[in-house]
Amino acid sequence: MSKIILVDDDRELLNIASALLVHAQFDVYACETAMEALEQIRKQDFDVVITDANMSPHTGYDLIRSIKTIPSYDMIPIAMLTGRREKRDVERAISAGAQDYIVKPLDPELFIKKVTELASLSEKHQRIAKYAEVDLDEVVTCELPMVVIGVTEHGILLESDHLLRKGTVLKLNSEFFSKLGAAVPQVRVMSCTTGEIEGTFEVRTSFEGMDERGLAKLRQYIHSRTLTKRTLRAS
Repeated sequence: MSKIILVDDDRELLNIASALLVHAQFDVYACETAMEALEQIRKQDFDVVITDANMSPHTGYDLIRSIKTIPSYDMIPIAMLTGRREKRDVERAISAGAQDYIVKPLDPELFIKKVTELASLSEKHQRIAKYAEVDLDEVVTCELPMVVIGVTEHGILLESDHLLRKGTVLKLNSEFFSKLGAAVPQVRVMSCTTGEIEGTFEVRTSFEGMDERGLAKLRQYIHSRTLTKRTLRAS
């Protein structure tokens, strides 16, 4: 059973979130201040930290920075819990060290899904820590389901359930390029912002090493679609 520490100065939300986690079979320790949370983190081991962003006198950002100074907690998954969803708020949470961003008011199903994913990530880190570390220089791939919602000659716009770091390189597997007759390119994440649907993110990418033949086919496709739209509007 994964052990979660939940921090929020809103007692009503704290009770609701705690009840949801307990019902999902998590062991939960709930507290209302960053200082109380930090005290408990130093006393016992937790698998996941979920903290409100705006608390007084110490914020969730202060708490995350303090946690990251504790050697045994350097890899612990952390989620920021907040009612704010602007791009700058997401970027601030990621910069502070959070792995995920949970928006209030809570969507129970999405909330439990995100916490379960973080708990799974924590278990993986714990398994890795049991073994000696050996340096490797190997490329690995990770499959994440995403939806292509737009394309330009410079890159692709994706919709994702996961918050991705700027600079992350993705290898796409999409029928779009097969139908286009072009090799599937790699893309680099340029930005990741909160999507229109709660719990989703809009990921803007740029192509990495797309060949001229593929680029020419893409330009032709975009040009033809643009002409079609203009024709429909004119009629």
